[in-house]
Amino acid sequence: MLSRLGVIGDVHCESKTLGRVLAALETMGVDAILCVGDLVDGPGDADSTLATLEAREVQCVAGNHERWFLDGEQRSLDNATHEINEVSRTFIESLPRGRQYATPGGIALLCHGVGDDDEAWLKPDTRGYALQDIPTLRELMLDENIQFMLCGHTHERMVRVFPGLTVLNAGTIHRNFEQTFMVVDFGAMRVGFHSAAEANMGELVEELDLPMPGPVD
Repeated sequence: MLSRLGVIGDVHCESKTLGRVLAALETMGVDAILCVGDLVDGPGDADSTLATLEAREVQCVAGNHERWFLDGEQRSLDNATHEINEVSRTFIESLPRGRQYATPGGIALLCHGVGDDDEAWLKPDTRGYALQDIPTLRELMLDENIQFMLCGHTHERMVRVFPGLTVLNAGTIHRNFEQTFMVVDFGAMRVGFHSAAEANMGELVEELDLPMPGPVD
């Protein structure tokens, strides 16, 4: 059972920032470091990024950008990754879409989007029909075996409570967005968002109570 988790959001080849974030997390007493995927397609070095994640035993899942890369799709994107070495390819081919962790608060699912849907767009202000258009969210809300979801994809940090499910988004370390990472303490029931910007690396941006899921209707 893991109580205190460091969570890194979408990486997008930010190899230098990743190294600094990992160094910061090593001082924060976490039981494990997790990453929500979207490791490739970005302004930095893909092979260096993937080698660092593997060497530091960061527990990763695959994002839509890993899927696109392996399928040869969306390669006209800005800063798209076109080539990686065989070790890197083997690493991303091995990544699952989801991982589950036992915590003092319940089972936490690590994924990229929402469950098996790696392109589901769940943001702090997603409401109405847009919310209803995410069937995997409803499935997880009704899944009695999962209480928390640790995700990414939108590049926006978030804590949001649904019936049967609390959703936490670590944000991203991509340089074109607010750069953050997350520490979730299931023992103290607290979540902290920390800066991943070079000038403020590791500084606490926001700390919140970690809410349990709402009651299921």
